[in-house]
Amino acid sequence: MNILILSCGTRNKLIRYFKEPGNGIDRVIGTDCSAYAPALYETDEHYLVPRMTSPDYLDIVLDICRKEKIDAVLPLQEDELFLIASNREKFTNAGVLPIVSEQNMVELCRDKYAFYQHMKRSGLPVLPSCLNLPEFQKHYEAGKINFPVFIKPVRGCGSIGIQKVDNMELLSVLCKYSSDDMLIQQFAEGEEYGVDLYVDLLSQEPVSIFTKKKLRMRAGETEKSVSVKDEKLFTLIRKTAASLSLSGPVDMDIFCVDGDYYISEINPRFGGGYPHAHACGMNFPKLIAANAAGQKNTAAIGDYEEGVCMLKYTDLVTLKV
Repeated sequence: MNILILSCGTRNKLIRYFKEPGNGIDRVIGTDCSAYAPALYETDEHYLVPRMTSPDYLDIVLDICRKEKIDAVLPLQEDELFLIASNREKFTNAGVLPIVSEQNMVELCRDKYAFYQHMKRSGLPVLPSCLNLPEFQKHYEAGKINFPVFIKPVRGCGSIGIQKVDNMELLSVLCKYSSDDMLIQQFAEGEEYGVDLYVDLLSQEPVSIFTKKKLRMRAGETEKSVSVKDEKLFTLIRKTAASLSLSGPVDMDIFCVDGDYYISEINPRFGGGYPHAHACGMNFPKLIAANAAGQKNTAAIGDYEEGVCMLKYTDLVTLKV
């Protein structure tokens, strides 16, 4: 099996995981729009491509698929998920399996307010959230939401534009001058958990769940975490996945406040903290290869050791330019 990983950027460890012996993967091909993306140089072959907004981007990617006899394509970047999902047939017609959820699921997870509404309709626990200042003021006066709150762009990613706010004056100013629609969410006074979930592409069932308590975050990614197990949390993850039509690798953020779990966000892609799961014995690349070969994976929920810490550090690649 040959896999094409798009916008590989700094995901060096992820490339290495796909190249591990015994995963069922023969060659790993990578793309990026920058020659300075270090993960490119971990692949078996790499290509520099234009930005995904370029009108000929898809044609170039499909040409690479044909040239390299690609069996599966894996997008990693937020905007690219929707692009590949919305052009799924172009890949399947070329004999390439897109490792991405359906277009409507990618869009739902990207729109934080639409996602919040879906969770509410599904009876799943979420933190009180509002789409605009008038809605917030109404709920605030009714005692349904209180300061401090957390504001973030409705369609943002990578923790860009997020801020904790503890008074109405500052909130009013931020909402007035923001160029984006902002989600106003009850601030969670508790612990944050990360979930690495794999939903089998054939059975559409969760087959691997890894949960970790986040100890430190940096630039939207988990920098330090510790593996945990809680059947209550596993049950919530299963119920949440059952309310959605997700496929492949999924990253989830969950808060625990006074012993109760609340779904915060879902990103239908590999999360930046996946290396922790892999180091604890999870193997999503192997699950992907099995699905690409037409095989369903057997569920192994929580099949890992508790109390294992992940401590990220900076590494480097040097090359002649």
